[in-house]
Amino acid sequence: MQNRPSGFGNPWLQLTLSVLCVFVSEFLLKRGATDVAEPDSAFSWTGINGLTSPLVWWAILLIIASFISWLYVLRYIPITIAYPLSRVVDVLVPLGCWIFLGEFISTLRWCGIALVVIGLALVAKPVAQIEERL
Repeated sequence: MQNRPSGFGNPWLQLTLSVLCVFVSEFLLKRGATDVAEPDSAFSWTGINGLTSPLVWWAILLIIASFISWLYVLRYIPITIAYPLSRVVDVLVPLGCWIFLGEFISTLRWCGIALVVIGLALVAKPVAQIEERL
């Protein structure tokens, strides 16, 4: 497509920003929910008390930003390409939790992460060729 925007409007940059917003929002949600957790509260099972955390509200803003960016991406990149590439977040979140939060990742989960990486590689390989035709 000849008239594809460049710079900040580049759909590939917007796809990356969308993924990063989801990635960061997951950490903010985790930290926010953990900070305000009240297991003895009558409504603790709903998670509604998480809304008292500013971190949760920042996460909500990032989710909205990701959604807006995603809608923009879909105008320029076929969903059959964009969606599988956006799933890199399924690798980034567990790895980030392991690195930054010290969470344990079982062998079975490592195998799942490896399968996602292999799938992403299979999808991403022909993207350059498809991009030339768009």
